[in-house]
Amino acid sequence: MAWGAFIKKHWQTALHWVVVGAAVGYLAWLIPGLVGQADEAFTSLDHLRWGWLFVAIPFGVAALVVYGELHRQLLLVGGARLSVPTVQGINFVENAVSTTIPVVGGAGAILYAIDQLRRRKVDSALASWSVLVAGVIATLSLLVLGSVGLGVVGRIPLVLGIALAVVIALGAVGAWKLLTHPEVLRHGLRGLVLAAQWIPGVCKTCRAAWAERADQVSRRLSARLTVLQPSGLRWLGLIAIAASTWVLDFLSLAASVAAVGASVPWGGLLVGFLLVQASIALQIFPGGAGLAETSLLALLLASGVPAAQAAASVLIYRLITWLGLALMGWLVYALWIHTAPLHLHRHAPELTPA
Repeated sequence: MAWGAFIKKHWQTALHWVVVGAAVGYLAWLIPGLVGQADEAFTSLDHLRWGWLFVAIPFGVAALVVYGELHRQLLLVGGARLSVPTVQGINFVENAVSTTIPVVGGAGAILYAIDQLRRRKVDSALASWSVLVAGVIATLSLLVLGSVGLGVVGRIPLVLGIALAVVIALGAVGAWKLLTHPEVLRHGLRGLVLAAQWIPGVCKTCRAAWAERADQVSRRLSARLTVLQPSGLRWLGLIAIAASTWVLDFLSLAASVAAVGASVPWGGLLVGFLLVQASIALQIFPGGAGLAETSLLALLLASGVPAAQAAASVLIYRLITWLGLALMGWLVYALWIHTAPLHLHRHAPELTPA
């Protein structure tokens, strides 16, 4: 009986440690092979330019930190004032989950971030809105920057690149206006509320309330989300932050190439960078493993970078921005197993007596 009570009390902690062990074990399994490949690539090089390496590392870390600041600024729009370390911790763990867990890592990362925000007394609507909008802004920023960048480096006509960027920007503004229209938003949320009853692990009582009172729930959520409208100046700040994330990430890649003594092929590097991000977004393998390295290596080789230098630069970049950041995130996760606040569930407002 005592053993059963112990398991009942501590099963969540034990499950968290199993997740940490599996994730860190996976990373530990990958690192020796990548380091071995890096050593083999470096044997043909005279020396590594450590100065550029020490530029690539902080740029790679800063890219993720800036993305975390995007999260924090979106929370401020809704009046939630969380500390920088708290938001960054959630951000690093979210990144680790997304880039190391196969197939469901992206969805798991979103659910983790929302849960951690709710534990810190951020309401569900704002928590979900801030996490999802951060991803949308970042993705659209990458598409705009990529379109213009491809035009600047001559991969596509500059006029076409600028036109694509304008179309994406205007399309995003139009979609935002449409989706945030009260009636459209309410109808869309009603469908999501009805679908939420099939999510495993959600309170059965709340799911029943959502199913029976979908109109009431969707109206409440719509009213909450309608007020989350950043000002024009705030929008510019959010877009600038999102764009900075990608610029820093790209500069980390460029510094990784420079660190092995190769000339930076800006055109091929930009295409390779975009392919890496596409590989990560596809979630076929954790962090785009295999696809990202292969596509980036092929573009560097096609751009005239010698094979050894191309392989070494790819490995440096991926060790920093994938495995290194993922390991940092899982260390935060392990620390928070015992220090994160408990999530005291409250039933849906629709169940509260009038």
